[in-house]
Amino acid sequence: MAYGDNIRGQVDRSFGAVQVTGFGIAAAMGIGSAVIIDLVQQQEASALYVINRWILEVTSLLGIQAIPLYGVMLILMGIGAATVIFSQPLNMRTAFAQGFGALAILVTIAPSDLGAPLDAPAETTQMQTDDNFDLMFEETSLRPDLGDGVIMVPVTMQRSAAEEAYQLRIQVKFPEGLPMDFQKMLRNNRLVGKLYNSETNTKYNIFRNSGAEMSYRDNTLRIVTQVSATTPEAELWLLIEAQGYRIQEESFVAQRGANPIWNVEMQESSTPLLMQRLAHSYRF
Repeated sequence: MAYGDNIRGQVDRSFGAVQVTGFGIAAAMGIGSAVIIDLVQQQEASALYVINRWILEVTSLLGIQAIPLYGVMLILMGIGAATVIFSQPLNMRTAFAQGFGALAILVTIAPSDLGAPLDAPAETTQMQTDDNFDLMFEETSLRPDLGDGVIMVPVTMQRSAAEEAYQLRIQVKFPEGLPMDFQKMLRNNRLVGKLYNSETNTKYNIFRNSGAEMSYRDNTLRIVTQVSATTPEAELWLLIEAQGYRIQEESFVAQRGANPIWNVEMQESSTPLLMQRLAHSYRF
């Protein structure tokens, strides 16, 4: 079937390769525009992160372990360009709208995945031996809103619960400090933190609805939390995104019970965070 056969009664003209290619480009641009809008508006809730993981599950069978977010966008744009053969738009505007709408449908199919909230840490003697982390909560047990970057109040759990979890102390150092107020960065998606347990394939959101205890001062973010343990040890992955710094992703082998401090050193970067996200491959 030649292009335009199913709408020949609506328009008395033929469509050559140049016109069809133009429609394909317009449809691809529609999808590309929708992807950027979704990333900017939905932020952490963007379905593109879920689509990235879906595509990685397929490509990993071919030995491809990482595809940056812009690669996912190009794949979607290519699919959108190919669909004009079936949808057969009559002009560039219609082709663009069809591409934009196709991405909207795909986003509906792939709902957002913000991850599970982290648990409040258990109080153990071993976790209290580090002076930095003792001082971190020296004043936080009396009232819930202290400002100065303290956003959670410690919650004490029984030792038996601690022994069934990976007790974590994470220290994220920002050499030049954060470029704006800590809480404002969280609200504007300028500071994002994710924790991933590769043993259980579970993703945790460090900042959203989290029971983790956190404090930011002296250019250092300190996090105390725990993750349910199903095995004696597990490989955990941490992803930190912060405006003014390079996206940092690294692993840590956690043991059941208390663990050494997990130190993360952020590296400065002048590349806008949106551009870094497009260049990053999201496995979780």
